[in-house]
Formats: sequence, C-alpha cells, structure tokens
Amino acid sequence: EKLLDEGSGSEASEGILSTGNFEAEKVAEKVSEEVVARVTEEAVGGSGGEELEEDKHGEVGTEENSEPSELVNLGNVDSAAVDEQEQLGGENLAETYQVGSQIGLVDEENSDEQLSDGNLAESGEIVDQDGSVSEEKTDDGLEVERSDTDLEEQLESEHIIDKVIEERLEISRLAEKNAEKRPKVPMKPLERAEELEKRQASFGQHWEEGAAAQPMHLEGIGKGQPAIGYMQIDVDNPITRAMASPSFRQDHGSPQVLAVHRSYIAMGMSTGSVIIVPSKYSIHQADDTDAKMLFFWNQGEKTQSPVTAMCFNLQGDLLLVGYGDGHMTIWDVQKATAAKVIYGEHTGAVVHVCFIRQSKVITGDSKGLVLLHTFSIIPVINRLTVKGTQRLFDGNTGIVLSACPLLADESFGSGNSSTQGNLPTSSSGGLGSMMGGVVGVDSGWKFFNEGSSPLEDGVTVMFIMHQHALVVRLRTNIDHVDHIENFSRPEGAREGSIAYAAWKYTSSSTDSSPIDEERVSWLALAWDRQVQVAKLVKSKMIRHKDWKLDSAAVGIAWLNDQMLAVLNLKGQLCLFSKDGSELRRTIFILDGFVFDDSILYHTHFSNRFGNPERHFNNSVAVRGATVYILGPSFLTVSRLLPWKERIEALKMAGDWMGALDMAMKLYDGHTQGVVDLPRTVDSIRGAIMPYLVELLLSYIGYVFEYISIALSNHTGKGGAIDGLIDADRSLLTQREEQYARVGGVAVEFCVHIGRNDILFDTVFSKFVAAQSGGIFLEVLEPYILKDMLGSLPPEIMQALVEHYSGKGWLQRVEQCILHMDISSLDFNQVVRLCREHGLYGALIYLFNQGLNDFRTPLEELLSVIQNATRKDATSTCYRMLVYLKYCFQGLAFPPGHGTIPRAQLHAVRKELLQFMLEDSKMLTSEVFKGFSSSSGKCPNICYLLWMDTEATLEVVKCAFAQENFEPTSSTLDASVSKDEEDTDIESPDSQNILLQSVVDAIIHIVGLENEAIHSVVVGTAESEESELWPSVSDFGHIVEFVSFFVSYKRANASQRVLKHILKYLTSSTTSYDDKKMPPQKEVLQLFNVVPQTDWNSDYVLNLCLDAHFHQACGMIYTARNQNLAALDSYMKDTMEPYHAFIFINKKLLQLASDEALSFRSTVISRFAELVNLSR
Repeated sequence: EKLLDEGSGSEASEGILSTGNFEAEKVAEKVSEEVVARVTEEAVGGSGGEELEEDKHGEVGTEENSEPSELVNLGNVDSAAVDEQEQLGGENLAETYQVGSQIGLVDEENSDEQLSDGNLAESGEIVDQDGSVSEEKTDDGLEVERSDTDLEEQLESEHIIDKVIEERLEISRLAEKNAEKRPKVPMKPLERAEELEKRQASFGQHWEEGAAAQPMHLEGIGKGQPAIGYMQIDVDNPITRAMASPSFRQDHGSPQVLAVHRSYIAMGMSTGSVIIVPSKYSIHQADDTDAKMLFFWNQGEKTQSPVTAMCFNLQGDLLLVGYGDGHMTIWDVQKATAAKVIYGEHTGAVVHVCFIRQSKVITGDSKGLVLLHTFSIIPVINRLTVKGTQRLFDGNTGIVLSACPLLADESFGSGNSSTQGNLPTSSSGGLGSMMGGVVGVDSGWKFFNEGSSPLEDGVTVMFIMHQHALVVRLRTNIDHVDHIENFSRPEGAREGSIAYAAWKYTSSSTDSSPIDEERVSWLALAWDRQVQVAKLVKSKMIRHKDWKLDSAAVGIAWLNDQMLAVLNLKGQLCLFSKDGSELRRTIFILDGFVFDDSILYHTHFSNRFGNPERHFNNSVAVRGATVYILGPSFLTVSRLLPWKERIEALKMAGDWMGALDMAMKLYDGHTQGVVDLPRTVDSIRGAIMPYLVELLLSYIGYVFEYISIALSNHTGKGGAIDGLIDADRSLLTQREEQYARVGGVAVEFCVHIGRNDILFDTVFSKFVAAQSGGIFLEVLEPYILKDMLGSLPPEIMQALVEHYSGKGWLQRVEQCILHMDISSLDFNQVVRLCREHGLYGALIYLFNQGLNDFRTPLEELLSVIQNATRKDATSTCYRMLVYLKYCFQGLAFPPGHGTIPRAQLHAVRKELLQFMLEDSKMLTSEVFKGFSSSSGKCPNICYLLWMDTEATLEVVKCAFAQENFEPTSSTLDASVSKDEEDTDIESPDSQNILLQSVVDAIIHIVGLENEAIHSVVVGTAESEESELWPSVSDFGHIVEFVSFFVSYKRANASQRVLKHILKYLTSSTTSYDDKKMPPQKEVLQLFNVVPQTDWNSDYVLNLCLDAHFHQACGMIYTARNQNLAALDSYMKDTMEPYHAFIFINKKLLQLASDEALSFRSTVISRFAELVNLSR
C-alpha cells in the first residue's frame, strides 16, 4: 500500500484520460474540485480564532507499510488539496485508499471509533496505526481539542470523496475493457518463424520446460559438517583393558602421567612404576599396539614415590622420568634398565621434563627451579653420566609452570602437555622484574642478551609462568641465551589460569610473503579462553591471528602446520585452522562420565590467592594427528581419521552423498582437516583418483543391487510384468526415478573429477546391463544444456539420437548439439545424424562454428525445399530466411550464440548473396521449370520468392541496411560488436555493386524491362491447378523493393523500370503502413534523384493527377515554370498545407519584375483561401 502523495496519481490519471470516457472524467474532476473546496472551507473555518504558525499548520501523520513516515506539510490548504484531487487516478486510489490505517479515513462502521485525516490537519494531532489519537503540542505549548461538530462535518466530506473515488474506479475499469477489445496486430510469417527459432534455441532451459530445470543431485549437499567422519574417539585399547584389571591397580596404583613416542606409549603410576606399551604410529591407519607391556621401577627404593613427569627423547631409546620426591631416572627403553638415577637436584616434585637435544634435558619442579642438564656417554663402558647442570630459573621471582621446546622433528609430540597451548597476547613490559629470577650467571650463562645476533644453532624454548610466557633461544656452543619474545597474560584471561603452548616446526614457509624462503615455525598459545598464533622467522616472532574460545582451554596441539586441536573444560576437542576458523568439534567425554572422570590433572601450583590450580600438561599427549587423553581409569584415543577412512565411515553410515561430496572437495584441494594428503592440488588428485573411481562404482553397484532386490521381491508376488497392478506400476516408476538419480550423481561426479571416460564406458555399461540405458541417456540432457557436459563419444551420440528419435524428441537432441564443444565431437558422424533426422538448426551450427562455413547450410536447406512440396517446404523456407537474416545482421545462428566477427561479416554477406543469385542446379523441380520458361533462368532466390516474396525481400534488405538511408533495427545495433580494433572492410561502392546485381536479377526475373511483366506458372503436386507468380501483392513488394534502393541512389533503373514503378506507386492498389514511406513521398524522392530526362513528365503528371498527388503535381508544374498551376496544386493539399506557403515564399524571393508582380497579385487574390488553409 502506498501513500497518496501529490505525484503518485498523475500518470494513472493521464492514462485514464487517454483511454477512458472523456466526458465522465470531466464530470468526476468537477465533482472532486467541489468536494475539496467544501472540505477546505470547513477545515479553515473550523479553526476559529486559533493562531498557529504557518510552518506548523496542517501537519498530518501518515504511515507507509506500517512504518511511520514524515509529516506532510499541506501549506496552502486550498490549492494543495485541489491539486492533489486533480492528480489522483482511479487505480492509485484503489490501491492506496485504506480506512483509518494509512491516512485516517473513516468508514461508516468505524466512524465512532476512528479519527479522520482532515481534522488532524486542523488540530495538529497524529493518528497512529490503531486509530488512537496522540496529542501534539504547538510551539506555544497549547493543546488543540477536537469538537464533535468538526467530526461530523469531516465525515460527511469523506463520504462525498468516497463517491468520487468509486466513479473514478469505474472509469478505470471501462478503460481497461476498451484496451482489451483493441485488436492485436497479427505477426507476419517471418516474425513468427524468428520467434520460434528463439524459443527453440532456449528450449529445455526454462524452469517450466523441465530438462535443464532438474535439480543437481550433488549440488548443495555438504553445506554443513557431516554427521561423522572427522574424529574417532576410542577407549578400547590395551592400556584401558590393563587398567580395568583388578590386580593392575593393586600392583601399580593409579595412573599419573602420560608420554608418547612414534613407537611407544608410556604411563607413569602412583607407585613409581612406569608402563611402556609398544605401539607403532601411522598416519594412514589406527595404532598398531602390542598387548605385551614393559614395566619399569626402581627396585632399590625404600619408599614408593609417584611419577610426576615423563618425556621420550627424539630417538625413543631414552625415557626421562621425574618423581614426586624430586629424583629423576633416565631409562634405557631397549634394555629395560635404568641408565642413570639422579638425586639431589630438585627438592620438590619434578613436574615438567623435556629433551631439547640428545644430550640436553630441561627439568623443572613445583618450587619453580628449572635446570639444564648435559649428559655424556663414556665410550668404553657405554655408561651415561651427567656432564653438567645449570640453573635457568630459581623460582624466587616467578615460578615456571612448564617448558615447551621447538624441536626439528616434533611430528610426534612429547608427553609433556606443555607442548599444547594457545597463544596469549604479548607485552614488552616485565622483563626487568624477571631478570632477578635468573641464577647461574657465575657459571657463564649470559641470559637475555637481546643485542646478540640470532644464529641457527641452539634450541628455542618457551617458559610459561603465571603472568608471562617467555620465548628464548638456548645457544649450544656458547654460554648465553637470546631473548626472542615475551608474551604477557592476555587481557580477559582469568587470574591464576595456566597457559598451554605448542610449537610446529616447518622446513619452509608456505605463505606468499617475502619471507617464503626463510624457515618458519608456528607457535600456538592458549591462555584461559584466549588463543593466539604466531610464527617465528629469523628469531623474530610475528603475530598471525588471535581469537576467543567459548570455554577455557586445558591443552593444545598442532596436528599439522595448518590445523590445531584444542581441548576445553567442556570436554570438547575442537579443530581450528591456524586462521581461527573452527573446522570440527567433538566430545571426548564418554556417555555416563563427567569431565573429572575423563582426564587427570595435578595441583602442584597455586595462584596468588593460595588456591591450587588444576594443571593438565602431563595428562594429554599428541603424536601425529592422534590425541591421547589419560583418565583415572582409561586412556582415550582421539584419532583424526585419514581421508579414505573418513569417506568409508560416511559410507558405512549410509551417507553416500556425503561421501561423494567429501571426495569432490578433496579433489578440489579443500583439505582442511586432512593431514595425510600432499599439498599441491595436482598431487592430491593423483593420489586419490583411483579411490574416487572405486567409490563411484561401489555406489552404483550398491544402489543397483538394492533396486534389483526390491523389484524382484515385489514382482515375484504379483506375477508377470504385463499384469502389474497400479501399485506395481508405481514401483516401476520409483525404479526409474532411482536409476535417474544414480545417473545424475554419476554424471556430476565424473564431470567434476574429469573422468568422462569412466562415465561413458563403465557406468553406461552398468546401466545397459540393468536395461536402463535409455534412462542414462535422458539423464545426460540437463547437464548438456547447462554446459556441464560438452562432448559425447560417437557411440553415445548415436545411442542418444536413436533413443530420442524413437520418443519423438528430436528437437531436444538439436538443443543438446547446440551446447556441445564441436571440436570434441566426431564431426562427420554428427553431421550425418543431423541430415538423417532433419536437425537443420544443429547442422547450421556445426558448419558455422566448426568449419566457419556459411554456404553449405544454405545448400542443405535449399535442397530440402527443392525436393518437397510447397506445404512441406514452408517451415524449412522460413528457417532458411531467418538464417539469412541473422547472417546479414551479423548474428550467429541459432539465436543466442554470439555474433559474426565484424571483419568477416562482409565476406559472409557477399558469399550468401552470390549463392542466392546462382542458377539453380535442380533442373527437374517445378519451380525451376516455371521460372526458366518465363525469364530464361532460375536463380536460387526464385525458390524463396515463390514461397514468400515479401519475407525474402525483407531479408535481402538486411544485407544492405545502412544508417545513412535506413535506421538499422535495435537488434542489429545490439548484436554487432563495435570493437575498436576491428575494421569494417565493406566499402559503400562494393556494397552498391553487389546490390545492383541483386536488383538486376530481380528485375529480370519479374520482367520489369518489358512492357508486360512475366507471369510464372508453377505446377504443384498437391493440386491439379497450377499457381501463378507473382501475385498482385508480390509484384507490389518487388516494385517497392526496387524503388526503395533507387530512391536512395543505391541502385540504378532504366526508364522502363521507372515507368513500372511510377505506375504502381500512383495506382489505387498501393498500400502502406507505418513502416513504409507514403507513395507520394516515394514519388517525390524519385523525382529528386532521377534525372528528368529519364521519365516523361506529361505521362507522370497524368498519373499524379489521377492519384491526387498534389505535391508531385506541384513539383512537375514548378519544373515547367507553371507557377500558378503549381500554386493551385499545393493549395489543394489540405493535409500538408505548409507546402503552399513554402512555395509562395520561395517564388517571391526568386521572381523579379513583371513575373513577381503578377505572382504577387495572384497570391493576394487568393488571400481568403490561404487564410482558411492556414492552421
């Protein structure tokens, strides 16, 4: 609904006046003006002595689309109201007039409840949507009240306006009826043929027509995350089964610490024993875990101290174990013996240990003491000894909670969960206060040497404290440490929260930045709910991305250099890209368990308030793409499935579409969440292609087997197929739908992965074997029309044409050919099929686009016309004419296939016109015999002239259309591209020579050079009577064609031809429409371009007098210097009387002396007639 603003009804009103009853409209306007005048008087008179400012007077509250609009200032009430009523149209009023809701109009039923618009203008009150009134104060603060008398008067005026509206609506209805009764101009046959070609060119692509409107089966699926297929959560493993044994807990106590290596999984127990399980890790399959376990314990210890920290070295032959009483043991895993037991270094529980080199270890205890141990092996006795120990932190000014080293080969993370964390925001402050926490300066360590040049030797380590996370480089050949970065606890992170960090070493950068050639390593740090990712380049940290979590993190790890795994307090394992995009979220807590039952933690550290903080760094370990979570009674293995297992999991769940969609995404290189594929798209495709083919064929086999079993079971009960009941026939329909669905999936999948060979070989064979080859062929159509399938093998094309021909769908085959890549087809085969089945539109397309041949299609079409009866050849004739018209206009055929290159256009026109002027080779046709006997020859154009002379000449005109003599159609202007680099090599002279040849041929065919024109007698097979050509109308079209080009100096004609032209133009049989020039104008045009010596003025004057061509007679008299006779002729032309005045003015300027006086006297004597003649 729209507002009745001042301009809304003007156009509608004008439309009514032009088509409706003019008398009734005048009456309606008069009544409207009277009503508005009355309303205005009442509104102005009712205001009494109230004085309102002009800019506040008459404000009306309106609404548009149930939204408040601006107040409309009426200004001068009298003029504005009258103007508005004069401009409102019936239709606009019908759409916008709504009682009491939009402009406050009130009907009879609601008059007691609602307020009107007119008195609102008087009082300044605003009507809301519900009809209630809210008072609006004027500038001086006075409130205006509404009287009952004003309401009654306003309601009366509105009822009168209602009557005016009804009258206008009635006038509008009458106008619509009159418009419907107007006869529509019928389309000419050529126009109908062109419209038919346009419809056929787009057939099957409209949503109502079906073929290309079929929905894509694999399009749009997988928009969200699949139900399964990312992570596999499993607790059924040898370690869990061992912990479930009653004797296990009695002998070894409860689990405390977890550590992993590519070959082992280790678990530290509360009794001090260490359990090692041989377990081979592979990224492509589940862990190969041996049920046999190794048990390590210190037999000579008098007290049993629990294991509090563990770490394998990179080779996996040594396991460093820290205990609750502060001592440490280095175990030789291969020999299952203790290589070294270290006492006295730590006085508190050893809570984090890590190898940074084969011979260097960092250990830290619960009191904040962090030591760097250097080991050596005595060659003779092959014994491990401690070469030296240096203190890195003493815990006086800050307790180190964990240490996270960057190792060159950290594909399989250590058991220390400090290698799992998200990155906090850093701060440059706080370094001065931390300097006091460093000891061992006397031993030669030069800590925080910021001015030193960064070298590649050494190991980068992050030390995590309560308020800071410090990144340093521990140099190996000299005793100092390079400071790299300091990360402060981010804003918003909980006070006392513990950070978790993880490094990812990469050999080279994959980013497209100037530092690509440098070695880049990634750091992730999780601090409460804050996550940061940074990269280390040349000992410089560069911030990459920050984001927030919805729950506090308890661990973090890199699964590869593009993907992070974050564990949170909700028991969720979340996968993120390094840019912060969440890929997947999985619950690792088993049903029936709570968070504390699923993961262990220790409370060795307290916050500044003295409350213990839970620390999970020794309960979570990562190797490759598998996360291990140690609980009180079981080990949870959360494995990121490889791409193949992921697809297989979807298959097993019955989600075939999800499996196919995931396969296509992998083929496209969308490998987020996948860690076992190459990086480049080509390498990915090469790796997965065999499996993709296998996946598709297994899907087809699965569905086909299901369909076969379902149908056989049902028809087995019902008997023979011939006697199927309705329910059985419905089942057959469902069977066809299922086959069609499978075919669509196969086409989309094969096209997507570029394996059409599989589609047309293996897949098609399966459909043929299932007696559904026709369904498969029909499935191809929408994909061809959508340009998804651009070529077909010869055997498939043959089968497609035969199948569609049997069903009468040849037109659909033609549309398919128009959408194919010609270069990929068997050209000769397709041309043969088009000829056999009459697919001439496709045949034209093949020759034009494939061979750049525009003549051969004409020969093909003309051959059909020559060998068919006139009735049967009609459609082919008009298709030929439409093809010629498109070529002459520079458009490719069929419609919608682009344009002919501008530089080639002249050659195409010339070639086609020359073909039309060539003598026919079909000597036995009736048309050839008729035209040859009449004019001595039969050019190819004769067949078209005989079928439809008007349409043929109209098409030929298109070949010579130029702006200087005929405005070209909008179609031509839009079709021919105006590329500045292309030049039109067609000169006017060469065009005129060709045009003259065409005109001469047509003159010869008709016999315009003779006194009597030729009459061509053509015998027809469908009737005993012969047909004569040209008819009267055909002859008129030919004469108009020749006259047109002669009058514009494009062609020449002899005196005999001019005589025929003038005789026709001045005859009573001549007719013209809006598209043609009036006959008299054409005669005048001929007078202007043809020398007077080429026509007999007496003969032509008599013709013009008989035809009442007064202007032509005046021109002839003027040429004879018979001025008075010329003036009389011009004055007789009452339709265009201005020519008489032009003639008078011209002669008064030209004549002199006595001739001028005589002519002036004649003009004055006819002054009265001239006054009447003047408009």
